[in-house]
Amino acid sequence: MRNTLYRQMVYWIREYRTWIEVVDDNIYKEYALPRNGHIDYIVSRTLVLRAYKDKGPYTKGMTWTIPEYALDKALATYRKQEHTFRQRIKKAAMYLSPRDAEAIILLASHNIVRLELVILPIQAREKPYYL
Repeated sequence: MRNTLYRQMVYWIREYRTWIEVVDDNIYKEYALPRNGHIDYIVSRTLVLRAYKDKGPYTKGMTWTIPEYALDKALATYRKQEHTFRQRIKKAAMYLSPRDAEAIILLASHNIVRLELVILPIQAREKPYYL
């Protein structure tokens, strides 16, 4: 996953979280991947998420680690599913939306982690300060 896209996704999770938080977004872990009858070992950047309050079957403190290679595969799948995303992401990483981040995390975690990000409305003043 390109670094700017990864950072944008982490930003949305931190900004609009409701029950899950980013513990670490720059930790590297070793993973064993079965390929063609043998095991390959890779080192991958890993996104670490933790429930900071109870939510459904998940208890406070539950932690998930999502390797970057899983995020890459999820991103490729999401590109195929969402044609509007494909067009937006060609322009720049800043067009990644909170909804996109939720979908990518859901795919990368095999439908386990549903972020449920909430974008709060901006409160408009009754009388603007410049009047």
